[in-house]
Amino acid sequence: MPGREDFWNIGYPLFGALIYTTMLIATVAIAYGLYRRSRMWRVGKAEPELGPWRPRLAGFFRAAAFDIAAHRKFTRSREWYPGIMHISIFWGFTMLFIATTLGAVEFNFEKIFGVEFPTTRFRVQTGFVWDIFGGLLATIGITMAAYRRFIWRPTRLNTFLDDGFSLGIMLVLLFTGFFLEGMRIGSTELNPLDPRYNPGSAFWSPVGWLFAKTLGGLGMGPGTMETTHQALWWSHAAIYTAWVVYIGVGFSKMMHIIIAPANVLLKPARPRGALAPMGDFETLETFGAKDLPDFTWNQILNFDACTNCGRCQDNCPAWLSGKSLSPRKVIQDLKGYMEVRAPEIFATPAGEPPPDPSMSMVSEVVGEDELWACTSCAACVEACPVGINHIDTIVDMRRYLAMEEARVPATAQSALENLEQRGHPWRGTTMTRTDWMEGLDIPTMATNPDAEVLFWVGCTGALNERNAKVTRSMANVLKKAGVNFAVLGNEETCSGDPARRLGNEYLFQILASQNIETFNRYGIKKIVTTCPHCFNTMLNEYPQLGAEIEVHHYADFIDGLMRENRMPAFATISGSDDGAPGKVTYHDSCFLGRHNGIYDAPRRIAESVPGLEVIEMERRCERGFCCGAGGGRMWQEETEGKRVNHIRTEHFLDTPGDTVAVSCPFCLQMFDEGISAKGLEGTKQAKDLIELVDEALSE
Repeated sequence: MPGREDFWNIGYPLFGALIYTTMLIATVAIAYGLYRRSRMWRVGKAEPELGPWRPRLAGFFRAAAFDIAAHRKFTRSREWYPGIMHISIFWGFTMLFIATTLGAVEFNFEKIFGVEFPTTRFRVQTGFVWDIFGGLLATIGITMAAYRRFIWRPTRLNTFLDDGFSLGIMLVLLFTGFFLEGMRIGSTELNPLDPRYNPGSAFWSPVGWLFAKTLGGLGMGPGTMETTHQALWWSHAAIYTAWVVYIGVGFSKMMHIIIAPANVLLKPARPRGALAPMGDFETLETFGAKDLPDFTWNQILNFDACTNCGRCQDNCPAWLSGKSLSPRKVIQDLKGYMEVRAPEIFATPAGEPPPDPSMSMVSEVVGEDELWACTSCAACVEACPVGINHIDTIVDMRRYLAMEEARVPATAQSALENLEQRGHPWRGTTMTRTDWMEGLDIPTMATNPDAEVLFWVGCTGALNERNAKVTRSMANVLKKAGVNFAVLGNEETCSGDPARRLGNEYLFQILASQNIETFNRYGIKKIVTTCPHCFNTMLNEYPQLGAEIEVHHYADFIDGLMRENRMPAFATISGSDDGAPGKVTYHDSCFLGRHNGIYDAPRRIAESVPGLEVIEMERRCERGFCCGAGGGRMWQEETEGKRVNHIRTEHFLDTPGDTVAVSCPFCLQMFDEGISAKGLEGTKQAKDLIELVDEALSE
């Protein structure tokens, strides 16, 4: 039969059986490596948030189809070179694996059952697929990777000996494979003296055919090819086996082929915007993460899943603004700590506490400045191709600093004290929670207990003078849309978001429980808010405390009213005195966008307002850039590097827009300060999107 002949020139069954032995050796090596490493993972606590397996598997296969197979993380962020490189490597070696597996199935099916496997008759045609979309594609990908690491050398890549060794071995295996194919074709299908002579069949394996013609042109005859083929075949098999043993026993970076999908499959069944709960404080022995066993096994698995690619670092606003935080470095440093600390824990006799670590995990392995620099924006989580959640790990270490050591930056500590004493983080404000309501005739839940919707104002919306204007606009829009709403007024307290992200979980639970009690007392079932941080906390984190509430940010709420034709018609608004359309660009709040996936609704609202020309910044949606206020950074001084909000303001100024529209009170403050710092208050402005809607409804 035309096409590749199994075990040609090798011998069967003696030497064929030996090949299956090498496969067994490779499998055992990988299994041993996974077992040895899994012991380190199991040092961590139980992971209580795995959830049911059916939706988990469905999500995993979706991720496998899009994020893994299509490498969507690269293509969506327009990283074309690494995207094409990874797709080529992934699909090239996947095709070679399929070819090898299918060949074994075909061969053994005939040996065992004495009948031909259905695909056997298409060996000539499939040979073309394996040649072009297998070996050649993989070779292109590996060559691109070698060029990128050793010639191009992007700053985000840390290249180690293992990287060069693995790339070199893969190239050797690919080229020896092509040589083997070429010598088989030259000895049989291109040899007129061989009964399997079939030049037409040979050409269906174009790369092998090219190698055969080249070797023949160099004077290598069929007999020499056959002898060389046999020696090279066993060298090829030996190199492959030794490499796989090295990968498994040495736990090479190539193990990410297994660990990365496992990490995606086993990640907690929790919304991205929700931090992990700490559980019952009465039963906790420690608060936060001080040592390796304080993490969950899933967090420790994250350390091994990290491929050190640097995409998280490239998208981190703290790193890009010159601060010490690199999400990649945090994970890699913790991986190094794990490799030292886990054996010390293993060596501890049963029933005895492990010895104190030689280095403090929090402050020496990972610096405190690194931990407090995080804005919780999730740019790192979005960019990571293997599903690592850096925020959980950083916040767990913050929890230790805040609740065990009381080591919190002074300005952040001031905000926490204000939260505890006054129920809001804004020290020095002269406003009350009801000042913004003056003259608007706004009902409270006490006076309108049958309200359809609770309008949650939030601390910043009530107590910051600039954002109080946004709150008034929101109330106006709800009135004009005929929404039966009410506010809590003085019964409202902080949602708890700043406390939780600054590591004070205990204070968060006090504030959240107080709010939930208020909701239950009034029977509140639907909430709308202008603050993405309050929205995220109530939507994703209050259910951890037993709350069952429908929560909306105004962007998706107003968008829903528009689609239901419940909004009055918008009048045309102008962006300048001459009546020209206003040029508006929209900034994605991290806690509305990346954390909760709301990108289209605010854009549909802006595009529906006559007179507005909506343009986009280069960094938007999933790739949007943080304003710098999240994760409690609003209450911390920026003393290192450049201010994050100034970088984002420059992104706005790079557009022809006159106005940057936001949908977050923190973002509004940060853009106002950034525009002022640039001295452009007279020509550029920041407005909340709801202010533009209110303006369009006021004409």
